[in-house]
Amino acid sequence: MALLDVEVNSFHRFSLDRLSVTPELLGAAHRFTYEGKEIVLSIPKADKDSVPFDQRRVHCWKWKAEGNVPLEYSVYNIDLEIELTKPLRIPEAVMQRPPNQFELIGDEEQKRLNSIVRDAANAAKKSFEYWMSVIRWKSGIGHIGEPRVRYASDQGSGAVLRERTTGHRVWLGPSVIVGRGDKSVSLPQWDATQEALSAGKDPPIWFGFLFDSEQRANNNDFTGSILSLAIALDVNVRRVFSHGLQHTEAAVLDVLDQANLRSLLNRMKKLSYWDDDWKNAADLSIFNDLMTRRDQIMHSAKTGNIDMREFRKMYTAVKRFAYFTCDFLGLS
Repeated sequence: MALLDVEVNSFHRFSLDRLSVTPELLGAAHRFTYEGKEIVLSIPKADKDSVPFDQRRVHCWKWKAEGNVPLEYSVYNIDLEIELTKPLRIPEAVMQRPPNQFELIGDEEQKRLNSIVRDAANAAKKSFEYWMSVIRWKSGIGHIGEPRVRYASDQGSGAVLRERTTGHRVWLGPSVIVGRGDKSVSLPQWDATQEALSAGKDPPIWFGFLFDSEQRANNNDFTGSILSLAIALDVNVRRVFSHGLQHTEAAVLDVLDQANLRSLLNRMKKLSYWDDDWKNAADLSIFNDLMTRRDQIMHSAKTGNIDMREFRKMYTAVKRFAYFTCDFLGLS
């Protein structure tokens, strides 16, 4: 039986919510190396008109009325391929038949191929998670790929009055349509993501907590959103204070790590590099309000009276500070 050495990629398709792009990004790809593996991640092209609506991979949700010009697309899934470094030696006949030709491939070789597939799947998952963290960072859109918890509520028309024994529906709650726009990734943001991926950069740790807080708030978990937002601010501020202290005694850094965050906030104006730019980027009043909210939750279990409006005010301030310090620390 003739054998062939075949160069192969592992192919993976990931479904995700809340990824929107501008039209020029349809069919675009990011190429990068992650943990020694060559990765290609691509956005689908526009579907053909013959594809049924429920099977389409992208959907135009915003367009210019005059001329019906597409402006933004929702993307439902993306493709990720990993270039495997070693070729597969397989029977030549396999290339002319559907996959998994068990009669042509022995048991031991089947085990080896299954092992390659499992390893590739794990690598793909980690690569996808890395890409997600970078594109959120470079676009500033924390809800990309956001996991959602859908509640039965008045907004979702989930309340139904039913007769207890038969389940007969007596009354349906009124429908309330709530618009919730998704920000779209633009070409400059896509290019900035490629630049960071090519350089192997990781987002500063506070961005993970920052975007986690947004996702929790979007799912009505305001207690969790405040705690995540406070953590984002905490690690960000401590990183600012430790800037330039790489050669300082470890004991001094330990003291800094244990310092009360509010004490650090109240001393930020004493930093040697504090100027008008810092003053505009660091809203110390809102930061202290956030810490008060955090303390109420952690020390007194006061979890009520937090709403999206208050959260957004705090989130905007922490996000502005996060990007400002990222540039200042040379982490961008």
